[in-house]
Amino acid sequence: MDQQSRPHWHGTRFMRVTTEAERAGERFDFWHSLFPHIEMRRTTGEGGYRAAALACAGDDGIAFTDLVCAPTASRFFDGRVDHMQLCAVVEGQFGVAHGKDERVWLGPGGGLQLLDCHRAAQTHSEARYRAYHITLPRAAVYRAMGGDPIAGTGALRALPDTPLARLLKDQLGALARHGPGMDAAAAAAAMTLLSGLALTYLQGFGTAAPNAGKRLGEAQFASACRLIDARRDDAGLTAEAIARAIGCSRASLYRLFDQRGLSVAEHMRAVRLNHGRALLRDPRLGIGDIALRCGYDDLSAFGKAFRRRFGMTPRDWRMMVS
Repeated sequence: MDQQSRPHWHGTRFMRVTTEAERAGERFDFWHSLFPHIEMRRTTGEGGYRAAALACAGDDGIAFTDLVCAPTASRFFDGRVDHMQLCAVVEGQFGVAHGKDERVWLGPGGGLQLLDCHRAAQTHSEARYRAYHITLPRAAVYRAMGGDPIAGTGALRALPDTPLARLLKDQLGALARHGPGMDAAAAAAAMTLLSGLALTYLQGFGTAAPNAGKRLGEAQFASACRLIDARRDDAGLTAEAIARAIGCSRASLYRLFDQRGLSVAEHMRAVRLNHGRALLRDPRLGIGDIALRCGYDDLSAFGKAFRRRFGMTPRDWRMMVS
């Protein structure tokens, strides 16, 4: 399947994708094409492959997915993925292998699981399962939890089943039931609520008290992120200027982001384009003006960057959410 024919996963409407409309022999290839950063194989050859997803993304980069999947083995290997996921299994189960031969089976009940999609991990299921996923920008998780939320070499961390966790899971179920009936404005409001709940939940499980050097690094990283947020309209903002503002060298700034699986340039681009996506909801703003407010002097460059990240042009996005 080529890029043009793939469904758009980044709209603030709830969108359902299923293998049912494909020919039986082509269903798995269709499904695999939707996840280019994951290696996949079927774990059983019985019958036609069946999978479906209901997905919606908010303007801050946080997304919801209700995933129903046939028996599948997947491997996260890309090493450049800039997000993490909170996962709640609601039907069936699947196994996760990660770190130094750590293996766990995930099923219904208990708290949420935090998966670092930047680190090597493999999932495996022998039967159909269903799970809710909250995709979170890596920078947002680090800021909420005050550092690396998954210590050591692992890629998965089990989080407690607190009252807030149960509320969050209730909201995920409500989104799965009611999301398809929401218009763009209602979907955007629902995703804003989900974002606040998810990040508040994560704040309760910060990393262990760091030493002075680590505290300084976390403070500098948070300061750099705040500066990028505040100056997202500044086309002249550079890594050197950010480093100077937070009191470190440019090489140190690059290390701060690299240690968190991020790059300075990619994070700046994500912040600017997410802001642009939000501004496109206002029909009074021209796309050229929005590009300037997102730090792009060149409208064409803004359009190309927007399409690479979201799979559609700014104009198409505006039409979809209007």
